[in-house]
Amino acid sequence: MRIMTLKQIAKILNSSLPEVEGVVKGFCVDSRLTKKNEVFVALRGEHVDGHAYLNEVKQKGALAAIVDQNYQGPVFGMHLFRTENPLLALQMLAQKCLEKTSRVVAVTGSIGKTTTKEFIKTLLEQRYVTAASQGNSNSQVGLPLTVLNHTTGTEDILVLEMGMTEPGQLSTLVNIAHPEVSVLTTAALVHACRFETLKDIALTKAEIFSHSHTRLGVVDREIEAYETIAQIGECKKISFSTVSSRADYHLETVNEEVRLKTEGQSISLGKMCLPGKHNLHNLLAAIAVARYFELTWNEIKQAIPFLKLPERRLQFVQKEGVYFLNDSYNASELSVKSALETLPNATGKGYKIAVLGSMMELGHFSDECHQRVGEFALNYVDKMYCLGAECLPIVEVWKKANRPVELFMERSELISTLKKNLKPADVVLLKGSRSKELWKILEEL
Repeated sequence: MRIMTLKQIAKILNSSLPEVEGVVKGFCVDSRLTKKNEVFVALRGEHVDGHAYLNEVKQKGALAAIVDQNYQGPVFGMHLFRTENPLLALQMLAQKCLEKTSRVVAVTGSIGKTTTKEFIKTLLEQRYVTAASQGNSNSQVGLPLTVLNHTTGTEDILVLEMGMTEPGQLSTLVNIAHPEVSVLTTAALVHACRFETLKDIALTKAEIFSHSHTRLGVVDREIEAYETIAQIGECKKISFSTVSSRADYHLETVNEEVRLKTEGQSISLGKMCLPGKHNLHNLLAAIAVARYFELTWNEIKQAIPFLKLPERRLQFVQKEGVYFLNDSYNASELSVKSALETLPNATGKGYKIAVLGSMMELGHFSDECHQRVGEFALNYVDKMYCLGAECLPIVEVWKKANRPVELFMERSELISTLKKNLKPADVVLLKGSRSKELWKILEEL
């Protein structure tokens, strides 16, 4: 946590000085989570206005609040920092904290950014004091909160996840935390409702390379519009791929041994215990970053056994004889296909079953993405259960193929059916967008 006083905050925000000195214990934007001696940032959203909760946060012990300069309501005994835009004020505080501290690695991508961020952190910890974004705190609000609440300024390197749903957001984030290294894992049809083409998504993701401070860009060699992206920004680009030998960092698997080809060398990384081919892709990006920071191959190899997947990513759970692959954190066409490939075969009389929730925020791409997932799944599972109206194209594909499939609008109805039909030795994939909360199936079965 960054140590700041109320007077320091006032100076940074060019706001009125508080009458008393106070040491801030953190920043919060959710009144329900506010703790004693924190500063509450009153944000206005589509449905909720943080200014309506000032009394609540005062009762919970907040020291002060950052509010809109036009707020005319009661102060509730707190000092109020009046600003033109509370969100910009929060971002300014984070930016100020990072001015003279740690080197920054920024990670973005349609899929794999949280896993890649964690892999980078694990590798760099072999040599450096390293901190990383909490969970998937990668938004215009989440990133500055991570900097203020979960870093100290004593780290050698910060690994920060950066997300976007529309153009300009990544430019804002790299201006808060100036990356020395920026990583673009891939571009896919995720949060696609504001874009017309996959190329548009890829080029918007490439804003991660736009800051003049950035020295190196690490980018997926197979990304849409790679040649154009490689020219964006002033930084040098290196590429990685598990498919193309044209990449600067290329992985290939021979007889279960993973070998990395780069820098004119072929390096054995041994057998990988990470599930999912796509996680080799994420690991390769992390290795490229580690080599930039001069980690030796021996240091990298020593760290690989300690790599862990974030929560609800390809987690194997056994319950009453049924074998679940819980990959329910989120879903896109590419990640669903990867999970289907990862699903192990059933033994004995068990079936391979996919429980898929809708892939959300796909806009006009939705039907075609769901249809392709349905077609792909025909070769990987025996039965299909779907949750959400967006899954109708999957159902139509399976019905046309005369394969067993059911569609549900409510999770409770899906769970009731699973209780009746799942048998010991079945192998079940749980995969869907976060809003479908498919992980709760494991809690409620």
